[in-house]
Amino acid sequence: MVDTNNLGGIEDLDPGAPQAPVELNAEALQRANFGSDGSGDVPPGVEAFEDLGHPAQLQIDIGKAHNFLVACMNAHPRVKYGLGAKAPFNGAPGVDFKAVDCSGFVREAIRRSTNLGNSFPDGSVVQHEWIESRDFKQVNRATGSAPDGAVRIAFLSPSDSSEGIGHVVLIHNGKTLESHGGVGPDERPWTSRGWQAKASVYLLKP
Repeated sequence: MVDTNNLGGIEDLDPGAPQAPVELNAEALQRANFGSDGSGDVPPGVEAFEDLGHPAQLQIDIGKAHNFLVACMNAHPRVKYGLGAKAPFNGAPGVDFKAVDCSGFVREAIRRSTNLGNSFPDGSVVQHEWIESRDFKQVNRATGSAPDGAVRIAFLSPSDSSEGIGHVVLIHNGKTLESHGGVGPDERPWTSRGWQAKASVYLLKP
């Protein structure tokens, strides 16, 4: 098994960056951090937004999010990482999209596993702001390794990335659900090392 926390023998410090040799595209970087304009991927007539309560909790079916991850990993062709690439609403992995970035993956996973519809935004920076503005509880990053059934979300700020690319993952039972450079949609241990040592972690569902 490939240790995707340690790509090429170097600890993963920049999970949102495409693996070299790839020239970074400014427009793609903008979409990754701040989202696409949404054209072509907005589900028609979806305006659902539930009361998240205080403290905020998300009614998320993590099994559905994991099924989406597995579908991306087992697609033919396998879905790869693409900076600025997004998954269309309810699109078929490997058919309707063949690449997705971190925020595009998390957005679609949340679309499929909650009743938020298109209310959850795109772009890791915007997603971080959305979570913070709704008063989700920020927790110690070490709690991400706990096999406690809780669902968490973690963000790496662009300022903590050498390439200026943020990152976002879901965490469940000590493993991430994410799309990262060099691989694409993937599940790997939450260790609080590498880029994870700089991440901000929030509790979505106890």
